[in-house]
Amino acid sequence: MKSHFELSPAEYERRRQGHLHRRRIELVAREVACLAAGATVLELGCGSGDVLAAVASARPDVRFLGVDLDPAMIDHATTTHAAPNVTYGRRDLVAEPPAVAAGLVFGIDVLHHVHELDPFVSAVAAVLAPAGIWLAIEPNSRNPYIWLHQERMRRAGLDEDHFRRQAFERAAAGAGLTIAGHSTAFVVPGAVQRVPDAVARVEEFLERVSVIGGSVVYRLTTA
Repeated sequence: MKSHFELSPAEYERRRQGHLHRRRIELVAREVACLAAGATVLELGCGSGDVLAAVASARPDVRFLGVDLDPAMIDHATTTHAAPNVTYGRRDLVAEPPAVAAGLVFGIDVLHHVHELDPFVSAVAAVLAPAGIWLAIEPNSRNPYIWLHQERMRRAGLDEDHFRRQAFERAAAGAGLTIAGHSTAFVVPGAVQRVPDAVARVEEFLERVSVIGGSVVYRLTTA
């Protein structure tokens, strides 16, 4: 699984503060809003911690845990995004799963870095509470631009690969998870800071087209 970044945690975070980043937060926040008080949320590959902190700020009655393999990211998250209901930790989910029963697990651009998919998916299933939700947001390889971008990085020897839907769905079924829904989302590239309202409305329409949406979003459950 990916454990390196060419940028410092602060620079990595600074470069991600655009329209796409805000929309990802909104997507996760909608799931968090449905949780009962006292629930636990686990973010896989939390990076610099800003996404988790953003969604946690609206739910002080929910516990949030972010895990990542990169110690520099965890140090930054702990220092910069500390909150009473948020904890960050360096952890390999398969080797050292947290002792939680999460009402929501989410990960953004994590699975296409995972080399051994079956044990990872099983580890996620094991930390979900009964009827818990796993929200998995990954690059949409059916979008030609996304496919070329991922392929270029893969051939360059970076720790990148395509997100392979069929392999993921097989792993999820093997772990006893049910796909409650999947869709495509996001059109505007991550470097764009803001878009006019008219563009945002058009994006909401275009992102539903499977070869245009930049990400694929899976919603899985233990139920």
